[in-house]
Amino acid sequence: MSVTPTRVRLSQRILRSILGGGAIYFALFVVVHLTLALTSDGSNAWDAACLVLVVIPQWVLIRRRSLDLPLRTAMVLAILIIAAAVLGLMSIADVGAPSGYDAWFFGAIAFDLLGLTVVGRFGTAWVTMAVLVAVTVLWAVLGDRPVAVGVDLIVRHIATLAVGTALAASLRRSNAASTAFRAVQRRRRTEEDVARARASTRRGAVEQVLEQAGPTLRAIAEGRRLSVEDRRQMLVLEGALRDQIRTPRLNASELRVVVDTARRRGINVLLLDEADESAPEARARAVHWLAERLEVTAEGRFVGRLRGLEDGGVRASAVRDDLGDAEVFR
Repeated sequence: MSVTPTRVRLSQRILRSILGGGAIYFALFVVVHLTLALTSDGSNAWDAACLVLVVIPQWVLIRRRSLDLPLRTAMVLAILIIAAAVLGLMSIADVGAPSGYDAWFFGAIAFDLLGLTVVGRFGTAWVTMAVLVAVTVLWAVLGDRPVAVGVDLIVRHIATLAVGTALAASLRRSNAASTAFRAVQRRRRTEEDVARARASTRRGAVEQVLEQAGPTLRAIAEGRRLSVEDRRQMLVLEGALRDQIRTPRLNASELRVVVDTARRRGINVLLLDEADESAPEARARAVHWLAERLEVTAEGRFVGRLRGLEDGGVRASAVRDDLGDAEVFR
C-alpha cells in the first residue's frame, strides 16, 4: 500500500491533536463540563465528584505520547469511568425524567471512551459502555422509571462511540502504514550508506593493489624481459586483485600476508567467503584456522572456504589437492 507524505503528515497531525491537545484542550474540556454540571437540574455535590472522575481519564490520555496503553491502566480508567457514571446517576436520582443536560456526564464519559479507542483499547471501551448501559437501565428500574428513560440517556452516546471507533481504527491503520513507510525509508537509507561504504572500501583496496602492480605494469609497457620473480609477482598481484573483488573481508584480515607468501611459493590459492553475517568472534577464529592450514601447505592448490551457519557460527574448510579438512567455530 502506497502512503503519500501528505497523508502521512495529516494522520500524524490528527493523532497528535487527539493525544497531545495539551493545556488548551484540557481546559476547554473542564470548563465545558463544569458549566454543564453547574447548570443542570438538581446540581449537587455528586456532580462535583463525578466531574473529578471524568477529568482524570482525560488527563491521563492527553498526556500520552504514544498509541499504546497498558491493559492495567486501561482497566483502572474504565473503573473510574463507571464510578463517574454511578455518581452522575445518583446526582439525578430525584429527577423523574431527566432532560436537556441533566445527564451531562455521559457526554464527558463518551469523550473518555473515545480516548480509549484512540490508544487501541477498543475492547475496554466497549465493555465499559456495556456496563454503563446496564447501570443506566438498573438506575431507571430502581427509580420506578420506564426502562426507555434510562436507555434514552445513553443511546446517542453509543452511536458516538461507534462512529469514534471507526475513525480511531482508520487513524491507527494510517499511522501503522506511515510508521512502516518511515521504517522502510530508514532501512533503505542504511542499506545505501552501507553499500556506498563497501564500494568505497573496495575501490580503495583495488587502487592499492594496482599501485603495487605499478612497477610490473611499467616493465611490461617498456617491453623489458620478465624474470621468474616478476612472473611470480604478477601471479600474486592477480590473486590479490581477485581476492579484493570476491572476498574483501578476508583480504583485509591476517590471511592476506599468508596468502601472498603462499602464492610466492607457487601455491594456487582460491578463497571463498560465504559467512558475512556470522558472529565476529567465530569468524576471526575460522580465519586464523585457515591461515594455519595455508601456512603448512607446501605446494599444489589450496581452496579455503568460510560458510555461515544459522546460529551465527562459521564452518571453515581447507582443501589441499586431494586432502580436505573442516572445522566448525561458534
